[in-house]
Amino acid sequence: MPLLFWQRLFYRLFGEQMFNFPLFRLLVLFFVIFQADAAEYAFITNQLDNSVSIIDVESQTVLKTITVVGKPAGVAVNPKQHQAYISTPEGGGFTVIDAQKFQVSNKIQGRGASLGIAVDVPGERIFLADWYENTVDVYSAETFQKIQTIHVGRSPSGMAVSPDNKWLYVANRMDDSLSQIDLSNYHLRNTTKTGLHPFGIVVSSDGSKIYTANVESDDVTVLQPNHLKRIKHIAVGARPYAVALALKDKRLFVTNQDDSTVSVIDTDTLAEIKQIEVGEKPEGISTAANDRYVYVANWMDGTVSVIDAEQLKVINTITVGEGSRAFGKFVMP
Repeated sequence: MPLLFWQRLFYRLFGEQMFNFPLFRLLVLFFVIFQADAAEYAFITNQLDNSVSIIDVESQTVLKTITVVGKPAGVAVNPKQHQAYISTPEGGGFTVIDAQKFQVSNKIQGRGASLGIAVDVPGERIFLADWYENTVDVYSAETFQKIQTIHVGRSPSGMAVSPDNKWLYVANRMDDSLSQIDLSNYHLRNTTKTGLHPFGIVVSSDGSKIYTANVESDDVTVLQPNHLKRIKHIAVGARPYAVALALKDKRLFVTNQDDSTVSVIDTDTLAEIKQIEVGEKPEGISTAANDRYVYVANWMDGTVSVIDAEQLKVINTITVGEGSRAFGKFVMP
């Protein structure tokens, strides 16, 4: 919760006389800092509203909605820097949100039309995919200076970093392929075919599997990191957009845009076990730190559906803004 909230709460509980003691104020500040570290937020891009809604994950309520110009789409969170990065396809580049003050702190100008965005494991580098330039730009999370430009396939979109921070995986939508980039030298190690028009990507917590949602072939491709070997194509709903893992990677959740559902895949059997109805045209999907609640941004409804990964049902619907998209990892622990 923001600092002002806790100040008001302690003032009401203990009164003006106690609140004015310097030592008491210091104790309140320590409590707020501890709570800020423990808090968890979801950053939802509302593309048609040019805004980002910030959801408190514990209360499942919108704390604040802030203006972000440029048709915000992609999201990456950086807990180490207490920042969220929002790609802005209209004009390129990305916007930096201070995740403690809930306000825009910087705007980085890009080139073409940025979409996918990701952060490395230590929180030191930001990766920005440019849809028209067919590149991934690498930025310092400290200075926001560009470090490197990496050429990949056509229309790069979703990206994910391996848990050991060795690899960056990039979905090349118009090439029907996945690229693997060596983060030690930014060289392209491998590119392999997936299903048709891959978009969202997620990597298992042990790095042994990569999952891509393939929009045009209505399936998910499962690959291994060594030589990007394809393990299986799993049929899901219509126009799958993005993917997220939950319950210690036992379940994979896939947003199906044209079915207004989320497919649930058992990652042991690699088979779909259920489709859950959510809002209309679900797109972005991300899992909370408890590994149980899965958040789904519904484009047409301007809502976020909350799925219980154990019960496999929607337990809440949160109203955000118009054109809620939230493409990427948007929940910050």
